[in-house]
Formats: sequence, C-alpha cells, structure tokens
Amino acid sequence: HTFLNAITDRHYLETVFKKHKIDLLVMEACGPSGWINDLAQSLGLKTLVCSTNEEAWKWSNVKRKTDKDDALKLARMAAMGELKSVHTPTEQQREFRSLVKYRKTLDQRINKIKCTIRAWFVNHGLSIDRGDKAWHTGREKINSFRKPLAECSASELWRGELDIELTQLDSLSEQLDA
Repeated sequence: HTFLNAITDRHYLETVFKKHKIDLLVMEACGPSGWINDLAQSLGLKTLVCSTNEEAWKWSNVKRKTDKDDALKLARMAAMGELKSVHTPTEQQREFRSLVKYRKTLDQRINKIKCTIRAWFVNHGLSIDRGDKAWHTGREKINSFRKPLAECSASELWRGELDIELTQLDSLSEQLDA
C-alpha cells in the first residue's frame, strides 16, 4: 500500500486514478464522496463508499487516531469484507438535496433576522405587530424606524442596524419567493 496526501480536486484525483493501478477505491461517506465516486466509476474503477457509523468501524481504547490510521483500517476492513456499502445518490439527487438544504438555511436566516429585529423593538420599549402581520401590514411601522447607519448618532445605532437587517431580510425573502 502507498499513502499520499491528496487534495480534493477533480483534475488532480483523475490524474492519480489514471496513474495508479487501483483494485478497489474505498472511501468514507462524506460531502465529496459523491463526485469522487462518480469520477472513479467513470474511469472504470471499482468503488466502495461506506458509512463509518457501523459497529465494526468503532475505535475503542485507541490513543492515536490519524487519517493514516483511518485509511489503514478502511483498507484492512475492505480486504476482509467487513465494510457495508452505502447508497450513493446520483449527481442530480445530490444537487436537489443540496438545494432543499440551502432553502432551509435561507428560511432559518430569515427567521433569525426577524427575531433580531423584534428584540430591538422590545429592548427599546416599542411594540410592533405580532406574527406575520408585523412583516406585512406592520412593515410600514418597522420601516419608519430604519435609518442608514452612516446617518445615525451614537444613541440610535440600532436604527442603522435595523436598516441593514431589513435590507438583508428583503433580499433573502425575494430569493425564496423566486
């Protein structure tokens, strides 16, 4: 066996895969394992993508744990047939899942911005509408407190922050509605 530090770059890995005789490419299921698996299979290599959550993979009473140790253990376990292959989604499935996950991230950001804005009003003893009403019919009232940060005095910096947050809120909401 041979060890080399490999960068996670498509062109580099393609060169490595073509240069070396590889009987079986074994990798942990992780973010880049999808495209690495696709690349290897497109070059005719046999691959095994495995989950490290399996009982056989557990490390117990080990003082030293390195990437090299992980690779050796993966190789040994693959040679003994102890690793279970996991499903690798197609590129289209991975992209769709990524889009769904990102949409949730945008939704969380929007919620965080709204909570931040609501907190500023509460902290200044000002009331705004509750729920969705605050962000639709009540938005005019919220907007009346915004002020460009450069124009704010030291005692009204929260209004500048409000302006920035509302700008971000509008941008994110527009992206979600698209």
